[in-house]
Amino acid sequence: MKFTEELLFRYIKANEYEKPKLEIGSYYLQWDEKSYGIHHKELFELKGFLTKVIPYFDITYQLINSLERPRSKERFVMNKGLSPDIHFSHRNKEGLVSYDLYMKSDGSTLLDRTEKIQIIKQYSNKFSATSNVSITNFGKPELFLKSKLGQLLFNRQGRSGPN
Repeated sequence: MKFTEELLFRYIKANEYEKPKLEIGSYYLQWDEKSYGIHHKELFELKGFLTKVIPYFDITYQLINSLERPRSKERFVMNKGLSPDIHFSHRNKEGLVSYDLYMKSDGSTLLDRTEKIQIIKQYSNKFSATSNVSITNFGKPELFLKSKLGQLLFNRQGRSGPN
């Protein structure tokens, strides 16, 4: 299945998605320019998730750095591709929308939104006429639409972020 601009407009842009100014304490969300944003009804939930996560940033950053530091006096350089990331996740009550916040070893944070797309299709009990394997052995396939919302940045100037 290919997602065309028409499908994206029909199901995402047309559903009142927006990029509101989002500031929590000393942090603000810098929206990705390709992001469609979030539905206005999700703002309270996203803000609540970020409010709960931000107090853990200092300890999380220290944890990532301690995992990268050498334990012995020998010089140790970790491949940046193997460097650990910390992942915070939140799902809404229905489990249809989740927010994922990733913190990298340099302290940068990325925020993603994943929406479960419900497939409305009648499945037969068999994959094909020649197969004796029931679809129930594998469960129903699930489809998710993941989009990058942006970065959570620390406001060093003490004024509103550029949203």
